[in-house]
Amino acid sequence: MSENTVFGHLPNGEEVKSVRLVSGEYSVTILTLGAIIHQFNVPCRGSLRNIVFSSPDLAGYIGDSSYKGQCVAPYANRIRNAEFCLDGVRYTLDRNNGPNNLHSGSGNLGQKNWNIIFQTDNSVVLNAEHCAMEGGFPGNIGVTVSYLLTDGRLTISYTMVSDADTAVNPTNHSYFNLKGDGSPIFDHIVQIFADKVITVDENLIPVSAVSVKGTDFDFTSAHLIGERREGRYDHCFVFSEEKKAVVSCGGLRLTVETDRPGMQLYTGEFNPDCPSLWPHSGPFCALALETSAYPDAVNRPDFPSVVLEKGAIFNSRTSYTVEEV
Repeated sequence: MSENTVFGHLPNGEEVKSVRLVSGEYSVTILTLGAIIHQFNVPCRGSLRNIVFSSPDLAGYIGDSSYKGQCVAPYANRIRNAEFCLDGVRYTLDRNNGPNNLHSGSGNLGQKNWNIIFQTDNSVVLNAEHCAMEGGFPGNIGVTVSYLLTDGRLTISYTMVSDADTAVNPTNHSYFNLKGDGSPIFDHIVQIFADKVITVDENLIPVSAVSVKGTDFDFTSAHLIGERREGRYDHCFVFSEEKKAVVSCGGLRLTVETDRPGMQLYTGEFNPDCPSLWPHSGPFCALALETSAYPDAVNRPDFPSVVLEKGAIFNSRTSYTVEEV
């Protein structure tokens, strides 16, 4: 069975545990707080390298505005004007990102302590409950997330069920730097199998899905992150038939595969300069690859639905595979 240690204690005295998964030379550490991916250690050039942005202690995760490593649920990304209408009822959410709701506001399970319900040497299953109207979202929503490490592949599976109609859009908010040091990620080479990107207004709320062809958002062939837009991206890419992205740097290749319709590429422009397991942190120290539905989809009937009906089951899966090249 995988190894559990005490990582720290929340202000209420609750114990936060650390679970270490091992498969071959690879290891992943998961915290019960937020089901956070705390470390993802991979072999490269004769040594081990942690490729995710991490805090050295629990204090760096409590109230973390960068959401690093969290399982964000029930609803990741932005909701316009922090409100939506469902079954004729208008729900008002926390306004925690200008006029909008971001990552579920105070209802975000990424800041709750989850329960461990099953574990092996290379896997762990955790669950948490979102209580009705936390952050404004309807429904008592049960969320289960499992992490399975098979050599260099970390597979994340989500299951959600609610006792009322609600809106769900979970994601994992890990930030990656394949050099494993937190130095700027402008030299990371990115390919995204997406023929469209969702344009946004000044508040990063979706306008429309448009073709990437001939634009700075065309990653259908590989490009350096820093090659265009000064490396500044915080946009949702609409996957084509193959739902996949590939990032390469520092002798490693990271492949993201999912069943979700999109992926938010955020290059960490506002990442904090803070204590980290890396020697460097701050803006552009790592990039997030958040597989998800489209932003504000709950308010957009032209986007794939994010409504979870009472008693129905939501299932989704995303994998992150790391290989030495």
